[in-house]
Amino acid sequence: MPSLPAPPDMPTEVKIIIEAIGHSVRTEILRQLADRSLGVRELADATGTVVSQIRKHLAILEELGLVVADVPPGQRRPGGRGRAVQWSTNRKRAEEVGQIWIDYVTGRDLASGDVTDK
Repeated sequence: MPSLPAPPDMPTEVKIIIEAIGHSVRTEILRQLADRSLGVRELADATGTVVSQIRKHLAILEELGLVVADVPPGQRRPGGRGRAVQWSTNRKRAEEVGQIWIDYVTGRDLASGDVTDK
């Protein structure tokens, strides 16, 4: 399905959220990590996705704060060499991001907290 441009008045934060969680594999990664920590290979098996793509998806989710790793970014070895990093969903951040999305789609003004009449 072709990607459609975002409406010009859509808040940047909402665009970023949709870009991150609007992908089925990233959503499934979050769901898989909600109850237990997993490594990249386990996530690849659970989602039917190749390891290199899982790493890219995790990077996007980590940038938004939706997943956390047991090894800080600066201490990880490139290319997945070394000890396997264990990932988990940052539940608090996932709830915040979900609420931002809900507020937007239900007409709540993100800046003021007001609900627009529709």
